[in-house]
Parts: sequence; C-alpha cells; structure tokens
Amino acid sequence: MARDLKEDFFRLDGAWASFELMSIRRRDDYLKPFRVLSCKIDDQVDLQAQPPRAQTEATVLIEIFGAEELVAARGHGPVHAVDNAMRKILEKHYPQLSEVRLEEFDVRLMHGITVEDDERGAGALVRVLAIFADGTERWGTVGVAADILQASVECIIDGMEWKLRGEHKH
Repeated sequence: MARDLKEDFFRLDGAWASFELMSIRRRDDYLKPFRVLSCKIDDQVDLQAQPPRAQTEATVLIEIFGAEELVAARGHGPVHAVDNAMRKILEKHYPQLSEVRLEEFDVRLMHGITVEDDERGAGALVRVLAIFADGTERWGTVGVAADILQASVECIIDGMEWKLRGEHKH
C-alpha cells in the first residue's frame, strides 16, 4: 500500500490539486459538482492544405444536478475542443469557471514504471500535467492513461473540479 501511494505521488508531482482531489473525493460529505459521463473527439487534419489545418470537435455528456446534458464544441485541437464543450455546460451553472484558464500543458511518456512500459514506446502510459489559473490562484492537475486524450480529459476535469471544490449547490 505505501509503495502504491509513493508511486502515485511521483505520478502526481507538480499536480497537487489532483492529489488533494483524490483525498477530498473519498469524504462522505463531498458532493461532486459534475460528472463527465462520456467524451467523443473527432479530430481531422488536412495535411494537403498550406498550412496544414486541423478541425476538431468534441461531444461531451455531463451529469450535473441530476440531469444529463450533451453538447458539442469545436476547438484548435482536441484539448481545446473538450475544454470548450465542457465550458458550454458548466459555465451556465458555475459562472466562476469562466475565470479559469489553462496556462501550461505537458505530455510525457511514463517509462520505467514497468518493464512492459519501457518496451511499448509510444504505446506506454502517458502522463499529462496541466497548470490552471484563475487570476488569483494557480493549481496543477494530472492525468495518467494509455490514451493521451483520456489523460488530457482527466486533467481538464480535475482543473474545473478543483475550482469548484468548495461549492455545494446540489
């Protein structure tokens, strides 16, 4: 158990908001402000265009206040599209999220966790570290998954939820 926590801590290095959220979410009195139920990302890149152009659309299904809301949004790449889609729903209920900005975004392969990861190369787990700010505070979140988009979505969820962690509007 202690070894698992230590490994998790190193994966969360620089992402103390995600680490604290893990602890907060375990409390019986914590009400999750929203839940992302699904996320579909359509990312097309036209390499023949000069300069190459990307068209990305994300469709997100979020449960909020007991109801499900489905929305789609476009963006400059998958992370931007997911962020835009989530904001379309969440900012209606939590206007303070309009202050939150993604300031830094870092993706790394996680070599050395297992022997298999070292042999997988681009198929290894990825760690996405995101730094958010709202003009007053800065916080870091992390997502770890075999899929870079899944890890990125985890970061965005944690970033938004961190801002709302004191809200109990349910």
